[in-house]
Amino acid sequence: MLRVESIVAAIHEIPLREPFATAQDRAPRTVARLVRLQVVLSDGRSVISEAVPAPYVTGETCETLVQDIEAAAPHFIGLDGTRLRPMLAAAHYAVPAYHHTARAALEVAAYRTYSLATGADLWRHFGGALESIDTDITISRTADPVKAAEVAAHAGFRRVKVKAGDPPHQEVERLAEMHAAAPSLTFRLDANQAYTVQEALDLATQIAAAQLPVEFLEQPVKWDDYDALARVAEASPIPIVADEAVKTPEDALNLVATTRVHAINIKVMKSGVTGALGILAIVQAAGRKAMIGCMLESSSGIGFSAALACGTGAFTYVDLDSHLLLNEPQDNPWFVQQGSTLVLAHTHRAGDGA
Repeated sequence: MLRVESIVAAIHEIPLREPFATAQDRAPRTVARLVRLQVVLSDGRSVISEAVPAPYVTGETCETLVQDIEAAAPHFIGLDGTRLRPMLAAAHYAVPAYHHTARAALEVAAYRTYSLATGADLWRHFGGALESIDTDITISRTADPVKAAEVAAHAGFRRVKVKAGDPPHQEVERLAEMHAAAPSLTFRLDANQAYTVQEALDLATQIAAAQLPVEFLEQPVKWDDYDALARVAEASPIPIVADEAVKTPEDALNLVATTRVHAINIKVMKSGVTGALGILAIVQAAGRKAMIGCMLESSSGIGFSAALACGTGAFTYVDLDSHLLLNEPQDNPWFVQQGSTLVLAHTHRAGDGA
């Protein structure tokens, strides 16, 4: 029987290829800060997980994550690595419910421990629906938008996610310039809560009038203002996607019951694995569309989300690109990047590569 011997967490920094900023994270960052978690089993083998906090989303920092993981570690020691549910239960018992990213790190560690201990392929565990998925690539607010669009198109991407936040007419002008430079691209506009209801509707109306190829507008208003989100979703001529507004299945249930939001962006780092699967079930039951996203994870974190997305085959929109924004030193055993396509490694076991 393989048992958990130890759990160790440490803060790591990975340089970004280019400075990155959003409407909520305006000061350009040059490194991604994350917490890397290592679980050692009784036979000496180990797995890794990671936690990438976004303080404006969950209120967590790398420092609070380390504290949560260290407090949770004693509840994992001695657990049987071949029994997934007790490990997930330990994560939920030991970490406060609103510490979503800390729970996510421990849940991913539990899944990878289970995978290593049993030889189970997590892609098959989640359903084995697809072997690859097509992702967009994100254009930061700090980037030269026209140049970034041209580079993305040349690299084989068909969709780009554009970080918005400027006044509507400026955003439309920028999108028009990008479209002229790279007409093959479809745009996904992510406002990160930057707008009022009127500003969001002005932006959507101007995009539609200009006939720009914008697939959707993501989280245009404050995360906790469901009335505002409902008003925008009701009147917008382009689809509206919720992100920060949904962290838990309860949030998702409330959202689909009270708004006409087109889709929900589900992130493991925002909701944990259990929460993400619960949100996905509600989205599907409500007849809405699902998106899977990320929060500056490395290839390790993206590898887990890719296994989840490919395994379920349930996501209409895929935004798993943060590894492309990082200058990572280590190899990537989880998937192969072929243009805009993530192909799961044929020999992939989610516990490998530790």
